[in-house]
Amino acid sequence: MSSKAQLLRFRYWVVALMFVCVGAQAETGYVTDMLQLDMYATQAMDGAPLKKLRSGDSFEILERTGRYARVRLPGGQSGWVKSLYLVTTEPARTRLNALEKQNADLLAQLDALNKQLAERTSMVAELEGDRGTEAEQLAAASEELAALRDRNTALENTLSSYGSSVPLSWLIIISLLALALGVAAGWYFIDSRSRARHGGYRVY
Repeated sequence: MSSKAQLLRFRYWVVALMFVCVGAQAETGYVTDMLQLDMYATQAMDGAPLKKLRSGDSFEILERTGRYARVRLPGGQSGWVKSLYLVTTEPARTRLNALEKQNADLLAQLDALNKQLAERTSMVAELEGDRGTEAEQLAAASEELAALRDRNTALENTLSSYGSSVPLSWLIIISLLALALGVAAGWYFIDSRSRARHGGYRVY
C-alpha cells in the first residue's frame, strides 16, 4: 500500500474518531414519551435490568452501536439501552410537566404576594383608623378644655360679684355663727353618744 493511501486512510480514521468523540461528549439523550425503558449492564441485555428508565429521564449517551446505546445516568451509573427509544430533544410531555410545575410555583408565589398585600392593606387601614380616632379624641379634649376655661371664668366673675356685694362685717359675723353652730353641733353629738353609751347619764 502506498504512503498516499495510508495517509488517506489515517485521515479517515482520525475524522471518524473525532465525530465519535464529539458526538459522545455533546449529545444528551432522553427516553421518548410514555415509555419505560430497561437499562442492562451489557449490550447483550441478558439478566435482570440494572434500572428502569421512564419517559423524560435524561442521561449522557456515551456511544451508539447499531440498535443499542451505552448511556450514563446523572448519578454516574452506566449501562446499555435500545437506541430506538432515545431522542436528543426533550419530550413534549416532560416540557409540559416542567411548565405545569413552573406555573404552579408562580401561582403559589402570586397567592403569597396577594396575602401579603391584603395584610399590608389591612394594616394601613387600621393605622388610618387609629389616626382618625386620635384626632377625634384630641378635638374632644380641646372642646372640654375650652368649656372648663369658660366655667372657670364664669365662677371667677360670680365670686367677684359676690365679694363686692357682701360687706366684710357680714362675712365675719356669718363665719362666727357658722363656727358656733359647728361647736354646738359637735357638743350635742358627743353628749348624745355619751348618754347612749351610759344609759342616759352624762359621764365626762
